[in-house]
Amino acid sequence: MSAQKRSLSIVEAARRLLVSTGVAFTTREVARAAGIAEGTIFRHFATKDDLLQAVIDDVLDPTDLCAGIDALPENLGLRPRIEAALELMASQLGTITAVMTALHPHRMRPPGEDRTRTHGPGPHNGRDDDPHAGIRAWYSAVTSSLGRLMAPYTDQLRVPADQACAVLLSAVTINARPIAISPHRFSAAELADILLNGIADADPTTTLESRTCQESPCS
Repeated sequence: MSAQKRSLSIVEAARRLLVSTGVAFTTREVARAAGIAEGTIFRHFATKDDLLQAVIDDVLDPTDLCAGIDALPENLGLRPRIEAALELMASQLGTITAVMTALHPHRMRPPGEDRTRTHGPGPHNGRDDDPHAGIRAWYSAVTSSLGRLMAPYTDQLRVPADQACAVLLSAVTINARPIAISPHRFSAAELADILLNGIADADPTTTLESRTCQESPCS
């Protein structure tokens, strides 16, 4: 196995343990999960914090998500492409949310601690003064991909494309939050229907329920 693939397998094992057990996992547990000797981990990551940082960097890497959005066929039409993009975003946001939720207590500073210090894992740890730099970069990259997706359909939008992208990202982000106001999690189809048709009473022929009935006769 190449060094890059080995490193990725270690990061993946650490991510699964982080989400399931929190930051208390040990490098020995990571090694067991990855099927390697513990010493192998330290040939790739100097410390556990470096490994945690690699987990953060990995989940905030938008490359695959943006490639997936960019690859959606144009002949699908606006609604199917929006729905597919929402599905892709929801999947990665679910992973991001799970990782950040597991990391949050570990990254919090105790009350009264000098807030000019930076310590522990996180995008700001000796690398950037903005602790939200990673997620900002993620949103920027995904917004660009959504903008390209919207470009052929600007004549079908009631708002500018950049505003439409912001609404899509906001909706899917809120829907992914584990402490959302409502316990209901909207499917990509439900979100697409609400975002494209609104929440006001509409022509029944344009609602999700009526479209479902047209495709599969309702009793």
